[in-house]
This record gives sequence, C-alpha cells and structure tokens, in this order.
Amino acid sequence: MSTPVPASAPATPEAVVGQVRLVPDGHRDFDTSLEHATRFHRLSRACLEQLVEQGLPHSSDATGLLFDRYDLRNVALLLGVRSPQRATYEAMAAALRAGGAGAAVRRTVVVRAYCPDREHCAGCAFVLDPAVTSAPEVVAVRRPEASRFEVDVLLAAADATPPPTPEQRRLLDEAAGLRFHLLPPGLTADLGFLRETGLADCTLAVRHLVARAGELGVPARPATGLCLSRPFANRHHWLELRDVEGRWWPADPFFLRTLAGWGLLADGDWPAHRRPVGAYWRVDLDLDVPMLRHRGAGGAAGGSPPERLGPAYFLVQ
Repeated sequence: MSTPVPASAPATPEAVVGQVRLVPDGHRDFDTSLEHATRFHRLSRACLEQLVEQGLPHSSDATGLLFDRYDLRNVALLLGVRSPQRATYEAMAAALRAGGAGAAVRRTVVVRAYCPDREHCAGCAFVLDPAVTSAPEVVAVRRPEASRFEVDVLLAAADATPPPTPEQRRLLDEAAGLRFHLLPPGLTADLGFLRETGLADCTLAVRHLVARAGELGVPARPATGLCLSRPFANRHHWLELRDVEGRWWPADPFFLRTLAGWGLLADGDWPAHRRPVGAYWRVDLDLDVPMLRHRGAGGAAGGSPPERLGPAYFLVQ
C-alpha cells in the first residue's frame, strides 16, 4: 500500500476568508477570544490579524477580538495548521488505513459517563442506548463501574466487493464537486446552501448524495455511528449503497476525497468508490441523539436531562 500523498498547498488568506464568508452571518456566535484562538486552534495572532484585515467575520468586547468557533476550525483546516480538528481527522484516516488492511478489526470502546452537574456526580445512574448494545457488531458489553461501560466491537473484514454500477459510480463521482466545510447546526440539513455554495460537512454531503441517489434510481441510505479512531472515537455520517445481491455496503466518497486532498490518505489507494470497512461502526441513532443518557441520582425518571456526550468520552482500545 502506498503512503499518503503530500498535502495540497494551503489556501491563501484571501481564499480562506472567501470560503468562510459563504456561511451567512446569522449562523455565527462570536464567543471565542483571540487568546483562546491562538492557544487552542493554533492560529497565531499575526495570522488572525491578517485574516481580519481580509474580512474574516469577528466581533469585539472589552477584552479584544472575538471569533466564531466554526470559522476558526475551518480556517485552521484550510491553512493546514495542525490544530485539534486536524488531529481528529488524522486519527480517522489512520482508522481507515487500519480497517483497510484486509483483516477483521476488533476494538473495545470504553464509554465513560459524567454527571451533567459535575459537582454533584455521586450515585448517578447511566444507561447506554439500546441501539448501541444491540448493534450486530457488538460481541460483549461489560460495566466494571457505574459510570463506565466497555463495549467489544468486531468489524468484519472486507469481502469481494462488486464494482460499482455506472449509476453508482456517477453518484460517487458527484462528491468531487463539493468542498468540505464544518457547518453550524443550522446548516447541516440545508440542501439549498449546498447547491448555492458547494460547501458541505459529512452530514450535509450524505443528505445530498441520498437525494441524488433517488433521482438517479440508485438504492442508497444514510448511516450514522462511530469511526473507531484512536484514542477517541468520533461520531460520523456516511452513505450505504445496495449491491445486486441486496447487501448494503458502506461508501464515503466525500470524506475519502477530503482526506486524500489533505494528504491524509493515499489518493491512489482510496478512490471514491472504495469501501471503508473496518473503521465505521454503524449505530442507528441520529447524530444529535446521545448514545448514553444520565438518569439522575438513583436512576430516577425525573433526574437531570440526558447529556449528549462528545467524542472525548469514547476511548478506543
């Protein structure tokens, strides 16, 4: 297998600002300080000041400049900065390469629960959603502590995948016309925004491809779950296509093209129609539905509202 190709040249400041400004201002929340932007997103003060001069959306208060967190994540990705967001995608690419090695993949997903009231967290009850524990890839579930679950997952090795039909290939090739952009929640279902700008995150790209599949007569459906990246799993959205034998198989042309464009996957080894097996664990829950719920002290039905737990709570071993 070839090694990842060198990353494409980072975008210019003008191009970065031009892409960021395609997101309507009404979807921005200027809550990130200049200090946090430099420390967490790895963007230097000089870089941010240059971007502001180019027109990067921002606000200010008594402490100084304020930015939108989605804008900052996208800026770091477009400029090729090794930010936490970039590190997340590096880990997901590594999971894809490991899953693509041809052998079955067994992982243990450690789910650590926390009380929504961090100072209270005593005697609280937690429960994993049945969609997690009943997924067909689950081979064992353990609970060594009240707030810790261990889920053993076995992802089967890839079998011989029939080549895509002409209609499927046409659908998969359409991902090449989209540009990756992390979107705020209000835009992840907005197909009009995608058609107008060509920008999409994984969720919006899948919605678009499923809609196009219907127009092309290609059986397709959305899939959600976890990319079993290490050290932390990441919730993800991809596509599934049905072959002539009636079997559903994963496809992720948009994300594979994005990772290859960033130099995180070898383009020749990861064409848009490659099957991303061994890395994605399907869990039939929408991305905005928590996999683990807090039931309050003693498991009372009237306890604190369920907390959506982020990827950092899902450790992959």
